Amino acid sequence: MNAPAGSAFAIADSLRIDTPFEVFGQHVRRFETYFDGSRRETVRGPIELEGIGLRLFRPRDGKIGVGFQATGDLSPKGIQGAIAAAQLSAKLSLFPAARVELPSLAPRIAQGPEICSVPLWDRPSEEVDRYVHALLSPYEKLRDVTPSFGSVKANLIETWIANSDGLRTSFVATSAELEFAVKASGGPEGRAPGEYWLTREFRELDPAPLADETVRWAQRARDVRIAEAPPSGRRKVALPPAFLNEVLPQALSVRFTGAGRLRQMAFEAGTRLAAEGITIRREPRTDWVPGSAPVDDEGWITEPVPIIEKGAAAGQVYDVLHAAAFDRRSNGSAGRMTGAGRESCYRFTFRPGPHLGPISVAAGTDGKDEELIEGIDDGVWIDQLGWPNPDPVGGSFGGEIRIGYRVKTGRIAGPVRGGTLGGPVFAGPGEPSLLANVTAIGSRAVLSGRLVSPSLVTEGLTIAGSG
Repeated sequence: MNAPAGSAFAIADSLRIDTPFEVFGQHVRRFETYFDGSRRETVRGPIELEGIGLRLFRPRDGKIGVGFQATGDLSPKGIQGAIAAAQLSAKLSLFPAARVELPSLAPRIAQGPEICSVPLWDRPSEEVDRYVHALLSPYEKLRDVTPSFGSVKANLIETWIANSDGLRTSFVATSAELEFAVKASGGPEGRAPGEYWLTREFRELDPAPLADETVRWAQRARDVRIAEAPPSGRRKVALPPAFLNEVLPQALSVRFTGAGRLRQMAFEAGTRLAAEGITIRREPRTDWVPGSAPVDDEGWITEPVPIIEKGAAAGQVYDVLHAAAFDRRSNGSAGRMTGAGRESCYRFTFRPGPHLGPISVAAGTDGKDEELIEGIDDGVWIDQLGWPNPDPVGGSFGGEIRIGYRVKTGRIAGPVRGGTLGGPVFAGPGEPSLLANVTAIGSRAVLSGRLVSPSLVTEGLTIAGSG
């Protein structure tokens, strides 16, 4: 499964540019299956795409002109057109740094975290088909819950990075996406159907957990159907990893980066932002996490970076340019996109920038989820919000409660939905926020999307309901 010497290598070897440059290349094969109910509606693949992003750095007046151009035309004429466009944009885009330090040392075939599923790489169509069958077939035995819609998509990605300092490195990876909704009907007269909808990212398509997840998703759909309005006010809320994955990465994505520091928005090291038990780190070398990689998108070897240590701001992530603005070296945190899905096929079209990537929240000592619930006298377990839309600048979020569970005297008292939950994710001393008012931290961290985290209990958020 070693990536061959890709087009980025050959193009970099042929370039005659008198300024520092880098070439980021990708070849992607994509396989997609869409279904309407239990019926497979569309099957596509392989959809293939190859392209490069060329960036060059031209010193001028104590600053650096940064030029960038992406292209899928890898002919000599296409490459010359990309060079001309990058040189032109370098005249119009100045960055406040005197010079850049590009990486020069990385293995030709970069090794690191497990990010490539061998079965998916070798048999993509068969693996997608096997996963879809395992996903849909359990509902044939359920009378009150049926699939509504969904899709399964898989990407096989070869990445090459080369630059003017002699770097030539490459790696291969797989990624997959699931979008799925199930609908509950029947039962109590007069109630509308209940629908439970989820989206997920993976590195591998493993059908083994689907048997248990079918039971859980079906019950969520039934609970949506009978849920009552949540209580209003500031109460304790329990937040599982799937919820935190929708909020934390984006909310932290600016204020803890070199870009945030350059805009004078970053926190000084030691600033108290969270409860003392909260420690968050960038972890780009965690096996099977979407976004993990052996090198970053500029070719630097990736490394862990502390973000919040024991409740206090601890550091920022840097790419080449923003590191140069502060006379330091990149800490291997460059990324060329922040989303998932189709964007992963077009990463070469994005300029790199400081990117938080996969993060972890350290586990605590307050027990399993059941024990966290036992410690709540009056509150809500939040399973899912609709479009929480975290603000990467202000750090706040808010969204409709799609499904949650009322907690009374340490026990689940019934499902709730509707109303909203929101507030700041982090705040200074004395100000209520999700992280500052954490009262319990679960003892088991699990992977959800690009986050590894335990469940948290906080009393720093406000529910707007009708109860």
